[in-house]
Amino acid sequence: MFGIVVLIIALCAPMAFGGGLVGRPAFCIGTDAVAMTVEFSGMHYAVENDAYEGAAQDDEVETQRVLLRASFGLAPGVDADVAAGTADLRFRSGPANYSAYHSNWSFAWGGGLRLGYPHRQELWQLQLSASYLGFIADGETSSAQKTLSNRYIWQEFTPTLTVGYRFGRVTPYMGLMQTVLFGTRETTVEFLGTERPDAGGKRSYTDVTQRLQGLLGVNWLLPDGYYVTAGVSASGQGEWGFSLGVAQSLR
Repeated sequence: MFGIVVLIIALCAPMAFGGGLVGRPAFCIGTDAVAMTVEFSGMHYAVENDAYEGAAQDDEVETQRVLLRASFGLAPGVDADVAAGTADLRFRSGPANYSAYHSNWSFAWGGGLRLGYPHRQELWQLQLSASYLGFIADGETSSAQKTLSNRYIWQEFTPTLTVGYRFGRVTPYMGLMQTVLFGTRETTVEFLGTERPDAGGKRSYTDVTQRLQGLLGVNWLLPDGYYVTAGVSASGQGEWGFSLGVAQSLR
């Protein structure tokens, strides 16, 4: 089992420039329990339309995030969590003759809910969960004559289905996840250093074209209620993600 942990961390390492994955304990934590997680995660999306403005017609979008997450056991087999931290956003390429868009790091927020079966402690658990992440991304893309300043309210909604099994202190799990991207994009246009209010504007976007991703993860229980968590996901067609975290379960 230690080899599985090493393998997953090795897979994550080259992805450090990449939602949906969460570094909390693999199973529901139980009634009246609390778990605190520090996690670093990233997602890579293939964009198939130009709704994002500042991206090329077909582009690749990457986000990285560092979050502090608190999970609460509401009832047997029912957890809720809230998260806060920081995130960034970048497009791999830009429109023709424009630089690529890369935002500053900014405040990120999120939360989620998960349902686990069986409700009582067993060696296995099937889970249905949904997580949300949002952040504001400010950045620019420019050409020789024009600069586009884009502010995104970037949001992700990710339902996930997983099954895990305990082997002593190690709990591997696998499943499927589907991400929906949505939010708003506000653009300010400068031409030769002069702002052009009529050329900018604000619009909403919704992207339901992201492909279903398979995921693989592992939870390693350490002394004093600590966990090391790692997970990777991929669609095989340009979408992938990773998550690394350290959690402590409290009662």
